[in-house]
Amino acid sequence: MATSDRIHHADVRTESNCVFDVIKDSRSGRHAVLAHSDIRRAISALQSGPVSFCRNNVIACQGDDADYMFMVVSGVVRACKIFQNGDRAVVAFYLPGDLLGWCNNTQSLSIEAATNAVVLFFKRRPLVSMAAHNPSLARLLLDLATKELCRAHEHAALLSRDAKSRVVLFLSELKSRSAGKDRVVLGMSHQDIADHLGLTIETLSRTITSLERSGAIRRAAGRTLLLRDAWSPLRITLT
Repeated sequence: MATSDRIHHADVRTESNCVFDVIKDSRSGRHAVLAHSDIRRAISALQSGPVSFCRNNVIACQGDDADYMFMVVSGVVRACKIFQNGDRAVVAFYLPGDLLGWCNNTQSLSIEAATNAVVLFFKRRPLVSMAAHNPSLARLLLDLATKELCRAHEHAALLSRDAKSRVVLFLSELKSRSAGKDRVVLGMSHQDIADHLGLTIETLSRTITSLERSGAIRRAAGRTLLLRDAWSPLRITLT
């Protein structure tokens, strides 16, 4: 099923969530706003949705035509590489405000809902064309693309570390990208996290238990981990 067909088969909400109500300006923390209302209207005209997906629903298949880019409104979305033998690697997780789908003519990754998620769809070519004529939009897209590239570099470096370092640095990154100052919510499954970190699920569980026993973290309600006062990624990875 093509990506455009999935939009029509999914639960399409009626309210209008404009991209500017989702992305937060990285410098001020306030919602990003372009200067002219006509640009806002034009951007809104490019979007489809918001569309609701249940956990594990496919948003775009690896190999699909890359006609759309995607903005996470709520929930967590994962990008996976599916290999010919059926194995997969979870390449990245996307949180509310993240824009994904940076590819050329075909989707190089499978885009899936890691939790129940709400996603906006944007037609790629009109969006790129509009950015070419609007510096504010171009800067916004450049900022989002640069953050994506930096996260990809950090993840590549992470995979050369030991299991404990991988888990600690993953939790630290998740903390920095989420609203909670001293906590992280693991909305994605442990299997997703293990596949993202290149670990077995058993190793991941043992490492989290070890961090809990050391006093670095504490389990709270649901899938929330509290990062204790002793939380220091550098100190923890060296002990």
